[in-house]
Amino acid sequence: MTELEKLMLDVKDVMTITGLGRDASYDLMRSGEFHVKTIGKKYLVHKEILENWLKGETGKPKKRW
Repeated sequence: MTELEKLMLDVKDVMTITGLGRDASYDLMRSGEFHVKTIGKKYLVHKEILENWLKGETGKPKKRW
């Protein structure tokens, strides 16, 4: 039996993955750089969204000039 992998990451998970401190992780989650769900005061981001953002994929449409 394998351990279930988290799909939604909280601020502590973001801190671990990015190496940022608590305040910087909260700032990142509130920045609007990627889609975040809030439940009460808890911020959650889907693991795939954070991973893609870290790779430079914003998920936002690119501007064409």
